[in-house]
Amino acid sequence: MWTPRPRGWLPALVLLLPLLLPLTACSDDRPPPTSSGTGYADVAALMQKTLDRRAKGLRTHDVRRFRRSLDRSDAGLVAEQLAYFDNVTQLPLGELRYEVAADTITPVEGSEDYWVEVVLVLALDGYDAVAARTRDRFLFTPSPDGQRLVVTSTTDYSWEKDHPGNVQPWDLGPVRVEQAAGVLGIFDDTTVRHAAAVLDAAGTGRSDVRSVLGAGDDAGVSGVVVYSLRDPAFLRGLAGRTVGDPDRADGLTIAVPADATDASRGVASYRIFLNPRVLDQQAGVLGRLVRHELTHATLGPRGRGAPLWLNEGLAEYVSVQSMAPARRRLPARALQVGASATDLPGEAQFAGADAEAWYAVSWWVCEYVAGVYGTPMLLVLLDRLADGADQERVLPDVLGVTPAQLAQRGVGLMQRTYSGQEGS
Repeated sequence: MWTPRPRGWLPALVLLLPLLLPLTACSDDRPPPTSSGTGYADVAALMQKTLDRRAKGLRTHDVRRFRRSLDRSDAGLVAEQLAYFDNVTQLPLGELRYEVAADTITPVEGSEDYWVEVVLVLALDGYDAVAARTRDRFLFTPSPDGQRLVVTSTTDYSWEKDHPGNVQPWDLGPVRVEQAAGVLGIFDDTTVRHAAAVLDAAGTGRSDVRSVLGAGDDAGVSGVVVYSLRDPAFLRGLAGRTVGDPDRADGLTIAVPADATDASRGVASYRIFLNPRVLDQQAGVLGRLVRHELTHATLGPRGRGAPLWLNEGLAEYVSVQSMAPARRRLPARALQVGASATDLPGEAQFAGADAEAWYAVSWWVCEYVAGVYGTPMLLVLLDRLADGADQERVLPDVLGVTPAQLAQRGVGLMQRTYSGQEGS
């Protein structure tokens, strides 16, 4: 999953070249078959042996072993794969292995090469409830001595186009990994200077959120993963999997599936993305954003299908509970937009130019519910409105008010709280 370069591309860093000297083959390696018949058991076995070597090299930080799994005649491939090695060996690996999907082995006509889908099984120790299984497509070729199959490409554009959202930041380019008190931060060279502030905001924010909601869906996971990178490639891979445009979002909560091909296996973890533009904000603004996203991560799949005003309003409500009331700032247009509200906001409002103001309206609807019925009622509503339940029936049944009445009461509380202010 790397930016491609032509085969034979020579990196400027010529110091890498001494590392590419051929190594003696193991005596138990068998020559790869060259025919393209219907049975590929031998091919699959050789591929798996190479991938086992690759995985062990990553787990044990053994770069020599890792390089032996590569086609070392391609300097460009080696350079980019060594960058991948540097990325992954910074991670707290709880589990890492590869599995060949033997039924996908495809010979390349006119050559001795084979394409195959490869399953990566990866768990971050202390951060994933279960290992995540993701697929990629690798190209294998016989080694120069003819004794092994080695990886000659980890990029197949046409395949990747049909499998979006299948990568993590460390698959795409160099990252800087920082860790502190149950928080794993993934940065790049331009964002790592903010690492201390991000790790602190996430660490304290996790406790603040749990004090309001309880442990939530991630009770078995002790830590949280936060990404902040300027390269938009990772976000572009999430297109269609987030609410609104990822490029416009200040923060996102990302569900990492336990199996990218089987939704029934659930989620390995929830991770947070922070847009680099928010990193220069004062600590209070950053902390509030982090708590918002941590609320989504803590709730996990709870309330899936509930209306946006409740999911986002609840996250806003939780994000300010650790702040003094006088510091809970309101977006500039919130009072003006709220004054025109005749109903609870829907997807169109959250996707429009006044989305920030509608977030505030939703927050104050949740403030009204918590103040009148108690904070636990917000979670009751989340459960009752999950899976697209009709709020025209649920709200009168649970709260005794219609959606329009609830919107008006929330806006009224917001107006009384910020009376005489125009927001900020």
